[in-house]
Amino acid sequence: MKRLIGRPQEALLCAKAKRQRQMFICAKAKRQQQSAQSERKSTPRSAKLYSIMIFLMMLHKIF
Repeated sequence: MKRLIGRPQEALLCAKAKRQRQMFICAKAKRQQQSAQSERKSTPRSAKLYSIMIFLMMLHKIF
């Protein structure tokens, strides 16, 4: 891990990039969840559980 002491601009850019990546992953997980919810009525139970597992795995990658 690089040391960013004495380089506040670089530290700020790294923090901003990390936050943007987290927001992108979260938005992707939300889209997947919404598409799974829209198919809920016509989807068998096993597919519902699979979509929930995918959503939880995406959230796990964020944290």
